[in-house]
Amino acid sequence: MSSNTRQKIIKSARECFLSCGFRASNMSLISKFAGFSRVTLHKHFKNKERVFHAVCVDYRTQCQEQCQVISDQDLPCWEMIQQVTDVWTNTAFDDIQDSLVLKELFFEAQQVAADIFTQATVDLAKMLEGILDNGIKKSEINLQACQLSSAQLSIIILATLSGIRANQPKPQILTISHQAINLYRLATAINK
Repeated sequence: MSSNTRQKIIKSARECFLSCGFRASNMSLISKFAGFSRVTLHKHFKNKERVFHAVCVDYRTQCQEQCQVISDQDLPCWEMIQQVTDVWTNTAFDDIQDSLVLKELFFEAQQVAADIFTQATVDLAKMLEGILDNGIKKSEINLQACQLSSAQLSIIILATLSGIRANQPKPQILTISHQAINLYRLATAINK
């Protein structure tokens, strides 16, 4: 089976889930969106839950690739953190206009793909910790005033951004996230 076929199914399934929601989507509908027979779809995926899981894996992979490009640049610590967290502040379902479909997909993601998002959080925390450690090495930041390790601060940053994403109106999430990152930037500034 070609990986191009699998990737096309995943891309089309994402469109199907975003348009119709999880419950209304089924293997027949996904196959129509993808332009493949159900037989072809079943050769790649056992059921719609596996397809949905693959959609979430694909999203996580895209985010990781974007973050890797950012971390390969020679940027100041907090600029890099802001760009990396901007990638993760967007969700896999930001394109959805229907709030009921959005709520349903978030619920299903917690059920079907919790492992993906848990691992993504762990990976992001490690990436932020590495960026903070590098900022300390380059004398860009100092965590002594905060009395935190880079690992602790990375967890706090993630918790803050998660709270913002969960509790703020969508149009304000990015602005408020930038304000939070700026607070951390000020708290870790090196006094000269």
